[in-house]
Amino acid sequence: MPLPSAVEIAAARTTLVHAVQAAGALQLKGASSRRVEPKGQGDLVTDVDRACEVEVVNLIRSAHPTHAVLAEEGTGARVESGPLWILDPLDGTKNYLHGLPRFGCALALLWDGVAVLGAVYNPALDELFVAEHGRGASLNGTSLRVSTTSELAGALVGSALTVRRRFVARHFGRLERLVESSQGVRVGGCASLDLCDVARGRLDAYLEEGLDPWDTAAGALIVREASGMVTDFQGAPHDPFGAETLATNGTLGAALVEVLREPVDPR
Repeated sequence: MPLPSAVEIAAARTTLVHAVQAAGALQLKGASSRRVEPKGQGDLVTDVDRACEVEVVNLIRSAHPTHAVLAEEGTGARVESGPLWILDPLDGTKNYLHGLPRFGCALALLWDGVAVLGAVYNPALDELFVAEHGRGASLNGTSLRVSTTSELAGALVGSALTVRRRFVARHFGRLERLVESSQGVRVGGCASLDLCDVARGRLDAYLEEGLDPWDTAAGALIVREASGMVTDFQGAPHDPFGAETLATNGTLGAALVEVLREPVDPR
């Protein structure tokens, strides 16, 4: 299937923005009355997650009935070619449950595997991040650009404490090396917004292992369109369906790849 035309992109962008803002409205409305249930090891889902997924999927299918959808709470399936919308209806669920204003909806459109549109909306702060392939990234209409930090010693790095909600020794080794080599490490609890913070220059880098495509597809495009770089931990191009995500301002990429490399046992 050929890449989308300018008309198709414009229509999809309208859907993208409408959808994430509609989800955000549901998140604010349901904040005081949400119901919670467990979803696997250490994970949670709320009725708001599901309501947001239904709302966004219905909007996409109404506007683009031939497009495929892949969403966190079980809607749809991955396709290898053509248009594929990837949705996290409520990223940062635990933050949301505790009243921390760091949550939102993340939505991306891939076309033949290439991310062409991405948006992340944080309704608590009314912050809308949008990116279009080759056209830049913005926050509430203002262009974004990554930081100019050139030395890892002066960098603030975002990450997580766990890998798929489990404590993993190799990851604690990475965090130890990061703490020793950077200015500081922060855990925000919302991957899509952590990526947006790299795009806006609040974080100089962000890394995590074990994320799902709905966690990174939109945010990774926003970073790239803000002149940043997104790779795996070896420096290879990022795959939203892969296990590793390393987003940087570009300048710090090589230094972080070196820090993340597993040390060789001298024995």
